Amino acid sequence: MPKSLNYKQALKNTAIFTSTVMFNMNHLNKEDIYMPNLRRGQDTATWWQILKKGIMAYGMEDVIAIYRVGENSLSSNKFKALKRTWDLYKREDINYFKKIYCFLCYIKNAIKRRI
Repeated sequence: MPKSLNYKQALKNTAIFTSTVMFNMNHLNKEDIYMPNLRRGQDTATWWQILKKGIMAYGMEDVIAIYRVGENSLSSNKFKALKRTWDLYKREDINYFKKIYCFLCYIKNAIKRRI
């Protein structure tokens, strides 16, 4: 997770992991953190929805969770993850070419995380 992340940066780097999220409710309402009714990608859509309001996400240096991906989990199939993420971009109210640019940045950052 970067030290900080705004909406535009989050579109290029899906670095917020659900198991590690904490909210400062002095800056949000409960309505702000409801996940949209999607089949997949609700967590990322929620973070984008919150960040779109001008809220910043901040990373911590401490390791507060260990994440293990099982063989048949949603996270294990990278092609499904690409499609799921592209479907999220299609929902965003941004220019089509910006969607493509952000998607390519997402792919680059996902590869960087695994190297």
